[in-house]
Amino acid sequence: MKKHPLLTKVVIALLCGLTFYLLGFPCRIFLKISDTTEVRLVAALPMLFSMTFGLPGALGCAFANLFSDIQSGYSAAVFIPGFLIQIIYGYIPAKVWHYLRRNNINKFRLNRVHKVVEYLIISTADALLVAFLICLLLKCVGLPSNFILGENIFFNNLLAMIVMGIPYLSLSSVVFQYKYHRASPRNTILSFSLNEKFLLFILLLSILISICSGIAAYNVFHYRYNLSNLDLWNKVYYSAVITLNILIWGSLIHLRFIESTVIKPIEKMSEIAMIFSHDTTMEKKLEEISNKCEKYLKYTTEIGALSRSYVDMSRKIDDYLNHIMAMTAEKQKEHTALEIATAIQLAALPKPLHSKRFENYAMMDPALEVGGDFYDFFFIDEDHIALCIADVSGKGIPAALFMMVSKIILRHNLMNGYSPAEALVRTNQEICENNTVDMFVSILCGVLDLKTNVLTFCNAGHEKPALLKKGKEFYLAQIKSFFVVGGMPGIKYQNFELQMEPGDIMFTYTDGIPEAMNENNEEFGNDRMLAALNASKDKPLEQLCKDVREAVRTHAGKAPQFDDITMVAFRINEGT
Repeated sequence: MKKHPLLTKVVIALLCGLTFYLLGFPCRIFLKISDTTEVRLVAALPMLFSMTFGLPGALGCAFANLFSDIQSGYSAAVFIPGFLIQIIYGYIPAKVWHYLRRNNINKFRLNRVHKVVEYLIISTADALLVAFLICLLLKCVGLPSNFILGENIFFNNLLAMIVMGIPYLSLSSVVFQYKYHRASPRNTILSFSLNEKFLLFILLLSILISICSGIAAYNVFHYRYNLSNLDLWNKVYYSAVITLNILIWGSLIHLRFIESTVIKPIEKMSEIAMIFSHDTTMEKKLEEISNKCEKYLKYTTEIGALSRSYVDMSRKIDDYLNHIMAMTAEKQKEHTALEIATAIQLAALPKPLHSKRFENYAMMDPALEVGGDFYDFFFIDEDHIALCIADVSGKGIPAALFMMVSKIILRHNLMNGYSPAEALVRTNQEICENNTVDMFVSILCGVLDLKTNVLTFCNAGHEKPALLKKGKEFYLAQIKSFFVVGGMPGIKYQNFELQMEPGDIMFTYTDGIPEAMNENNEEFGNDRMLAALNASKDKPLEQLCKDVREAVRTHAGKAPQFDDITMVAFRINEGT
């Protein structure tokens, strides 16, 4: 809770109190349940304002409630203890929340399941406390007080703290992130993670459904049964609370499983590429990699395969370093490490897919021992194939590691059924959240529907693909290219659709082909690439790709290869 000067604290207390009074006044007039209680939608504000502004927030609400009680004709024996109760149930839970969030920069952020659970427990305990204290107060002064009234107060406060509290914390988190970025523009921008979006969506949906359940219960019990106001509203509260708890806790259990088996592993994997930029010894870096991967080694998913690859790489590099200190020179050490990385990188590339309806071929020729290019293709299901090609900024091991992290995150999103554009949005957000070395990757990915031969694809800063319609010549597809992945959070991408016919070919590539230079500093260019493609358009895909590679090599002559060269071609077969 931020510290404020005295005058600022007074202004905050006045504003919080005014807000509490104005929002609560209609409830006292139109939503009266009994002589001592009403439907209080503002019951959550003391705790929420105290979370934001500290004690001034709680005091403002307490004074506003005191004024309202006096205005309603309560005696001093009621409104004075009520004033103290208001401060207690507003300030104490806020202090507990801030203590639990003491190591968090953004204390309003609900980006983990355990934070939501902590908020629900605090809200429940606070609602029980205020119900007990109010009923005890009413009993002491001789006003009507019973278990039904206590239930009513408890449910009212609990629902208010959840229904108003979750949106309030989410909005406060957004405001905090905006101010934090404005004050520290060079720092990493705090944004909504994938896990946080899932949580907030489930919570807000649960709140909406519980409100609808309460409204439905009110209509049923109000018009069909002759109930007192307390009994009626208790039935309404029961319906809303039961619905809310079933939805929220059921969803939290499911999301906790997803968080532990998918989200956290992906976050850990995405951090590994950054470890090599840390200012520590190689032994420390390898130990850190092994520690991050150890928990996921037994996973049977792609995450497990990637973890085992990282650990295997770490062990081999570690064995080599121990050996090289006594046996070989620094140059040999670097060469061996690159050989290991090359083997791991090649092992991560997919094998050709086999289908009567579809054929494909891919090849990669890195400029160094390891490169930042990658390609991927796999069956999402028996009727959909994902095809991707990408180019990471930079070269060598950092680019290769960044490539492997990007590949696994993109593959995971596509396997979950997201369209190419949606998968790129989610991949971009995940990479940006941990991208402290300012690397980025251009990606062209698509999903081919084998039933309709419709190719849905999206381009994130990559080279335009070359297309061949049967009986015609290769040409460059004139599609919009969006911003690269990892360059900036919050980028939106758009899908494009292409109707493929039997015999049609799509040829995708990285910029190592058109930008290949010869000894006279002349680029190979798209025109030469299209000429090479058209010269081999009737050949098998493997030979077509090899002919393009040979054309690039002939153009370059004795000039060294300056960038990775990667290409992926696929063709729709006849009779599909």
